[in-house]
Amino acid sequence: MKYLRLPYQKERNSTKYLSFRLSPYSRLGNHLFEVSALLGVSRVLKRTPLFYMDNKMSPKMLKATKTAMPGIFKHIVVVNDTVSPKARTTYFTQRCCVYEDPRVLLSVDDQYLHLTGVYFQSFKYFKGMRKELIGYLKEANISNLPKSDKNTFVTCVHIRRGDFSANGLAASNSVFTKTAMKFIKKKEEKSKKPRKVTVIFGDDLKFMKSLYNGSVTSNEQQEQVCFFTSFFRKISQIPIKNATHFISQNSPSDDLVYSKNNCEVVLISAPHSTFGWWIGYLSKGDKVYYMDIRVSMIDRQDFREMEICMKWIIIYLTGYLFDSQQIIRLSFKAIG
Repeated sequence: MKYLRLPYQKERNSTKYLSFRLSPYSRLGNHLFEVSALLGVSRVLKRTPLFYMDNKMSPKMLKATKTAMPGIFKHIVVVNDTVSPKARTTYFTQRCCVYEDPRVLLSVDDQYLHLTGVYFQSFKYFKGMRKELIGYLKEANISNLPKSDKNTFVTCVHIRRGDFSANGLAASNSVFTKTAMKFIKKKEEKSKKPRKVTVIFGDDLKFMKSLYNGSVTSNEQQEQVCFFTSFFRKISQIPIKNATHFISQNSPSDDLVYSKNNCEVVLISAPHSTFGWWIGYLSKGDKVYYMDIRVSMIDRQDFREMEICMKWIIIYLTGYLFDSQQIIRLSFKAIG
């Protein structure tokens, strides 16, 4: 891969540049927020966006992001160098999930502007760019999961546990997820498609398999599905073609493509998950339900604004008791 080196020592030209302090140690969801925000903010400020390869993890970040959303790099210049010594470094958006209006920077006249923000996790930085960003996703034919068509209605669920369980970040919970899915099924029962299927994405295969008996993984080849009852292991005679619950074992970039082409409804069961956010944002149906993030006692303004700006549907929990293991005494209402 070839990268640009900017001629810092040459005479100044009229082009102005913008760069962010990126977080290459993070995961794909965070990366997509950063590069999408970089492109969106650069347009507001009428600057050329730069992606500096200034960290040992920068190649890994670039590879992951470019694999998932290659088209966006037609508009972002990758620079095989550190941040320009001529750059004006400005502290901006020091809270990861709260939008700050970049127009306050329009008066900055420096040729190189470098913003040291934190993740830029607000859709407002790329507001109005959803269709454009969908077009930047890679092309792929995901053939090992059911397709949304005139006969099949696909509901998608994103699961995040792993480090969330250890760090108290409202990890996906079986009680909430299954009860919320019943709620969503009732809300979406008006669909006249005869076949209803659920596709689950996530980072904990054992947990995902435990949600629904007879779930089929995307890499499963056999025509029988094993599942457990409370007493013994049982072989189901349900053919895979007649299964109703599927678990993706595809790559994250393939999951995004699948969502774009097939997910008519999405449930985000771990509201702090940025990848879950992108599964919903890029989904075919653009109809997203998500857990009330305030259950974790951490405020995220961006999610609440989704209710108004993008008509995402928050599932409020009333009378709940939450810990890292369970949510009990649930009742639901949806606003949206």
